[in-house]
Amino acid sequence: MEKISDYKYVLDESSIIAITDQKGIITYANDNFCKISKYSAEELVGKDHRIINSGYHSSDFIKNLWSTIAKGKVWKGEIKNKAKDGTYYWVDTTIVPFLNSDRKPYQYIAIRSDITDRKRGEEELEDSLKEVSDYKYALDESAIVAITNQKGIITHVNDNFCEISKYTRSELIGQDHRIINSGYHSSDFIKNLWSTIAKGNVWKGEIKNKAKDGTYYWVDTTIVPFLNNDHKPYQYLAIRSDITDRKRGEEELKDSLKEVSDYKYALDESAIVAITNQKGIITHVNDNFCKISKYTRSELIGQDHRIINSGYHSSNFIKNLWSTIAKGNVWKGEIKNKAKDGTYYWVDTTIVPFLNNDRKPYQYLAIRSDITSRKEGEEQIRANNLKAIEYARILELKNTQLMDFCNIISHNLRAPLVNIAMLVDFIEQSQEDFERNDLLSKMRPVVSNLMDIFDGLVDSIQIRQDVEIKLDKILVEKCLGRVLKSFNTQIQKYDATIEVDFEKVPIIYFPTKYMESILSNLISNALKYKSPNRKPLISIKTEQKRMGTTLLSISDNGVGIDLELHKDNLFKIGKTFYKHPNAKGFGLFMTKTQVEAMDAEIWAESQLGKGTTFFIEFKSQSQS
Repeated sequence: MEKISDYKYVLDESSIIAITDQKGIITYANDNFCKISKYSAEELVGKDHRIINSGYHSSDFIKNLWSTIAKGKVWKGEIKNKAKDGTYYWVDTTIVPFLNSDRKPYQYIAIRSDITDRKRGEEELEDSLKEVSDYKYALDESAIVAITNQKGIITHVNDNFCEISKYTRSELIGQDHRIINSGYHSSDFIKNLWSTIAKGNVWKGEIKNKAKDGTYYWVDTTIVPFLNNDHKPYQYLAIRSDITDRKRGEEELKDSLKEVSDYKYALDESAIVAITNQKGIITHVNDNFCKISKYTRSELIGQDHRIINSGYHSSNFIKNLWSTIAKGNVWKGEIKNKAKDGTYYWVDTTIVPFLNNDRKPYQYLAIRSDITSRKEGEEQIRANNLKAIEYARILELKNTQLMDFCNIISHNLRAPLVNIAMLVDFIEQSQEDFERNDLLSKMRPVVSNLMDIFDGLVDSIQIRQDVEIKLDKILVEKCLGRVLKSFNTQIQKYDATIEVDFEKVPIIYFPTKYMESILSNLISNALKYKSPNRKPLISIKTEQKRMGTTLLSISDNGVGIDLELHKDNLFKIGKTFYKHPNAKGFGLFMTKTQVEAMDAEIWAESQLGKGTTFFIEFKSQSQS
């Protein structure tokens, strides 16, 4: 870009420069333009070239000019313009179209050189051949001049010719112009030149010549035939002006434009490219953009990037992006987008602001590469890591459960097993059958109690395995009736009162085995840990709660639990909160396990000496 800036500087210093948009509106005029037109830059920008129209050229001339550049071709010619003060001036003009990706012009650069003096000379020459000597003097002072006879043999050269060609006058006189032929121009070009002047017509054009030292130079050339009385040329006057710097600038500009074009081609082939204006409206997308987004070019042009917004990124993410590029800074990052078919893709993105002369962005170039596969791989690794963590957590939980199970076996099964061992010893030592039968009858309840404890422990551990649990349609009242039958003896023994209040919730979807176990454990605790000061009162209620959930409560008026002391280990395995010889220490653990296995919740409220209430909230009662 620095190289291009240097070229621009050279052009600005040596030529008259103007840039217009595709409609011909002037967007830039250099100092030389202002100087020759006598308009300020502010008076020129925003206008078209009619502001300096002299009215000299025909409509066909203007039409041909526009037809040429609108087709993306370079136009060259001489134009007579009118300055602000009413004076006229001539400029030798080259208009170069700048083409977009569709090979359509989006702006034009006009490079001019002031040829007013030369044109005046030509006009005066045509007006009066009598003033040839004066013209010759003027030409010799201002231009590169050579005269040849009708065969093309050089008969006169001025100092400027010798200076630019680096030949002496004596080396040139008697030669033809092949002495400075660069070999650049085609035979047709030379043939056309000679054909034109041989017919007595003036020839104008740009010629590349070769100096004596091997260097090349360009001259803007006008060859004027001098005609005899028969209107046949008897000699030719070639008037040239040095345009080497301008031609070099043009060639370097073309090289730079070609280089830019090559970069653009490379980008379009290798990356996903989009260009937006300063408001974020899409003005260009390449084929790769269309391919990954699954939108056509016509569907994208005129839209902003919300058309592919995935909704994945936060508003702060988007705000930071725009804040960065709006300040003229490059933004880099990874963006998740949404294609037309609803699929998502990730792109590694670099957004480059293009700045105007005020260092403000006028458009943005977004260069992206597809990283969807890489992001999916990262996501898979992340998911696998989470699975590994969860697996480790489950292993840790199972290990803890196994340790708890061993502790329960150690503490809760030791006494029954000791009893059984003692009874077996007694049986072996017994001499009489009636003694053995009595001992066996005492062993049976111990063995039964041991089996109950073992079954409960096994159930509580198995509940936590990853197995599907079948839901049953439970009529709560009937389920409670079955459970209460097993407590008839104890209810009668303690003269206990059972109160039941079911509020329009006759059915709960839950495993029957779990429901019966939960009711049995909580009712058993209520009877077992009754108050010594009053008859047991057990209240069992259900009520409908928020969003279709059902709340089951089992209250007693027993000894109560110090929840402040036991709030963190109320439902832990092996914990006993009542001073009682038959406390097993895993009933509440098993109950909580069964409740939570079905996504229900359990908690307790209690006061020492007044009683305890256990609450169970079942999820929405629709069978899933």
